[in-house]
Amino acid sequence: STRLGMFGWPALGEELEISRDIDLCRLTGCPLHICHISTGRGAELVRAAKKEGLPVTAEVCPHHLFLSEDDITDTYNTNLKMNPPLRTAEDALALQAAVADGTVDCIVTDHAPHAAHEKDCEWEISYFGCIGLETSLPLMITNMVRTNKLSYTGLVRAMAVNPRRILRLEPVKIAAGYKADLTLFDPEKKVQITPEYFESKSKNSAFIGAELYGVATDVFVDGKRVLANEVVVPGGEK
Repeated sequence: STRLGMFGWPALGEELEISRDIDLCRLTGCPLHICHISTGRGAELVRAAKKEGLPVTAEVCPHHLFLSEDDITDTYNTNLKMNPPLRTAEDALALQAAVADGTVDCIVTDHAPHAAHEKDCEWEISYFGCIGLETSLPLMITNMVRTNKLSYTGLVRAMAVNPRRILRLEPVKIAAGYKADLTLFDPEKKVQITPEYFESKSKNSAFIGAELYGVATDVFVDGKRVLANEVVVPGGEK
């Protein structure tokens, strides 16, 4: 913050809140879910709570896993303005380890689409957040699975199984007689992230220019095919 002339946003603030909420969880026995964890110390607190047997779960966003404050330069790319903010490279690595060992249960996107004028402005007044829905899968495959930090089983658990479990939704069953709710993807297909890559009207991605592996080819929701061969199907098809 000193180098770039920005207001500071200390990691300690997040860590104190996590610690307080874990204390309340311990007192009440109420399940606790930590959203958008961004620091290594925060992950350590969650890890300790789980070892204690407390009903604590946590999630992390790809931008906190694969970007850091070092990516923010004097060009002031407002697509890197997040809430929580990007932390240190050491925090990012610690969060990757927390995903790998199951301390962090879920990968979420914090998908935050914004109009161009809400981002193409001074850092101070730009909106928080970036889009993440269309890059989350290739980012995880490229940076976690292909580097042998996470198996495909672990990937599916973090991006599909655990979120449903935490939200107390019925598990998806792939069997005759059940409606299809699943995503098919090609893990070997390479893609370059450009503004034209996105189906979203918003283009405020923090990963423009990245070359990644893994593309969702088909998506089924409630028995309807809403993405067919990488093309969105308005209204879906049965």
